Amino acid sequence: MSTPIKRLEIIKNAIELEDDDIIESQLARLKSEAFDDELQAIVVALEQKNYTGAMVAITAWLQGQRAVTTWRDPQLAASKLELKALEERLRDLIDRRNARVQQLDEFNDLYLTRLGPLMSQILALRKTLAELNLRRQQAEARRREADYRRCQQYVAQAVEVLATLTRHWRDLPADSVQAAAARKQLQQQSNLIANLLAEAQELETGLTREEEPARQARDEANDEYEKYREQQHEAEIRLRKGKDLSEEDQNELKRLWRQASKLCHPDLVADELKEEANAMMVQLNQAKQRGDVKAIRSLVARLHQGLEPLMASDRLNDLTLIRKKMAQVREQIDTLVSELAELEKEESWLLVSSLSNMEAYFAQQEKALHEVRASLEHQVSEAQLDDVA
Repeated sequence: MSTPIKRLEIIKNAIELEDDDIIESQLARLKSEAFDDELQAIVVALEQKNYTGAMVAITAWLQGQRAVTTWRDPQLAASKLELKALEERLRDLIDRRNARVQQLDEFNDLYLTRLGPLMSQILALRKTLAELNLRRQQAEARRREADYRRCQQYVAQAVEVLATLTRHWRDLPADSVQAAAARKQLQQQSNLIANLLAEAQELETGLTREEEPARQARDEANDEYEKYREQQHEAEIRLRKGKDLSEEDQNELKRLWRQASKLCHPDLVADELKEEANAMMVQLNQAKQRGDVKAIRSLVARLHQGLEPLMASDRLNDLTLIRKKMAQVREQIDTLVSELAELEKEESWLLVSSLSNMEAYFAQQEKALHEVRASLEHQVSEAQLDDVA
């Protein structure tokens, strides 16, 4: 009710100011708000330029409405308008972020399909090389363990000899030449045992220390290979679905997805509708992944026809809640501004946004990856020869 009242007050003032432009601009809006016969009669009078009759009818209608209309805090209207402006700012930022993320996703999918097979070969070679290195380290560990066991045996034998020498030394006269010679033998045997124990200590530290990094590198290479293969497979599916659509449908899919994501984004709706908005976003993203233009078009139609207004500024009428929501939206805006600034500094975005010749870029990357693959193949061949040896 408050909207036609304010609209007619503007028109009444415009008539007094003799400003046709303001009257025409407000008349177009008033026509959609004329919910009773009196308002429709005012619209007709204004369209016929019967400003005298319109002025009388407007004055009478306003006086009648003021008798029954409750007072509305002007701060409420101002805050709702300010919240709406903040929501539009947030909506634009979400759209910018979505556009950049979509551009990055499309580039990544293209990269995975164009260079994915070559990258998979490189990752497979790295996995093989890591496995061979682990086997080499395990063989080295087994050799060290065998050396350690031999060292234990030598120490045991040396200790037995030391015990025999000690008994012999104790049986000799203290002032004899033989006692001095026996003491020297004991010293030499003790030095031998000390050296054997030092060697055993060195072998102990190498039994697990050198193998564990190789095992970790092998596991990481396996994980990276499997993860990349999965990403490549998913990208191929998305690209294949995209090829099933015409270029016109692909463009419409992108446009509708961005439009719908702005209309039902959880950050934009009133708190009581967040769960519903989240569910819509899930449906929207699933439809996008399927390449289902019809489903997204239907969702956009539902948003426009039956589910709007979803914006908090359209639903909230409590000044305290509106101001609380304004603070939340300002915080979300600051977060998105920072997020966009960080995204635009990332190497991936700098690359995508600066590429003028995509084909030349992929040709250059393909050449570099071929060189990497050749180098890895050589390393694998050498490692296999070492493994056989």
